[in-house]
Amino acid sequence: MGREEMDLGSNLKKRCGKIKEVDVLVGVLCKNVETTVLHVLNVVNEGLYWYFPDYKKAIVISVGSSSDRTFELIDLFQPYNGIEKIVTGDRAGKGKGSGIRTIFEIAKRLNAKTVVLLDGDLLSIKPEWIEAMAGPVIYGRADLTIPYYIRDKYDGVITNILAYPFTRAVYGVDVRQPLAGEFGLSKDLYERLIKHPLFPLDFGVDIFIVTVAAAEGMLVKESLFAQKIHESTTRYLQPEELLIPMFRQVTGKMFELAMHYENIWKNREQNGHNSLYRKSFNKRPMSVKINIENFRNMFIDEFRNLKDVMRRFVPAELLEELGEATKDIKKFDGELWTKVVYNFASSYKRLEKQVDRYVLLECLKTLWMGRFTSYALEVKNMSSSKAEEIVQRQAEIFEKNFDYLVSIY
Repeated sequence: MGREEMDLGSNLKKRCGKIKEVDVLVGVLCKNVETTVLHVLNVVNEGLYWYFPDYKKAIVISVGSSSDRTFELIDLFQPYNGIEKIVTGDRAGKGKGSGIRTIFEIAKRLNAKTVVLLDGDLLSIKPEWIEAMAGPVIYGRADLTIPYYIRDKYDGVITNILAYPFTRAVYGVDVRQPLAGEFGLSKDLYERLIKHPLFPLDFGVDIFIVTVAAAEGMLVKESLFAQKIHESTTRYLQPEELLIPMFRQVTGKMFELAMHYENIWKNREQNGHNSLYRKSFNKRPMSVKINIENFRNMFIDEFRNLKDVMRRFVPAELLEELGEATKDIKKFDGELWTKVVYNFASSYKRLEKQVDRYVLLECLKTLWMGRFTSYALEVKNMSSSKAEEIVQRQAEIFEKNFDYLVSIY
């Protein structure tokens, strides 16, 4: 959508006109969340009431195309006096990004000083989450707040293996969960995002928000430390339903943004690699079930089918190593994976046709499943805290090989 202005419709514009201005706006994204939406809205209501009594407040609910009773249950929700409620359909109707874009456009019309974004399927949300995400922005201590969720070693499978190490190495910002799903944003940031030519309407929106803030030198802060339990995690056993479409959208946007900000990250001041190793001592999170053999088999089968195509994106010696990894998955280590990702990022830049970029992402998706299988087997008997060391070591490898990316990009 980029710089194109979204039409909010006359009724929504009139509603905003009556409210005029707000200080804190919480946007809740909903799609087929009849079992969780009332809980989320009631918790948001409490959080705004208790932590921001002296501020003008609004809850904006953006609803994607839903086949359940989501709209009906939202109608039942009544906020406290002093908290405005706006309900709207997703104005572009294309996914999470369009829902967020709808919220941003409403925030702009209301001149909102702070926006908090939440998913409507959160089960573990508490009132203090609103204060943790909005507070640093309201008090001028951050442009973007991102939760650090306590998650199982098998949760965040795109984040741990790809989005986190790439973002940390390329932009020099150590944000552990750039795909957290929840954010607090300043007015300056969300207005920049609205104007950005690469604003995505799908799952690529999370990495977009974090990357723009990092690349443009805005103040990014991790501000919420809690356990995240959300309904969508239950679909990890069927990766083709949720994870694989999400992978394509997230990775495609990540590579697209790397092209857009090439002059910034290539020329940014290098502070040296992160040599300070921090241990994690988090409590045991809710376990996430995955089928490791399913991931392994998908990797092996798809690699055989796509091997010849992959020659377009990786050097022959890397392709040979990947072939060996199909026989011994332990060989698919962090070093090999880092070079694979950097070569795919470089190849993405050279491709102009969308169909070619889709093929590239399909190939990388196959290799991502292989790397995830290797990681999953390595941490199988580890606690989540111990598995975090493996994730951190991989991020360090991405940092160490940053000059390799610059040399081939």
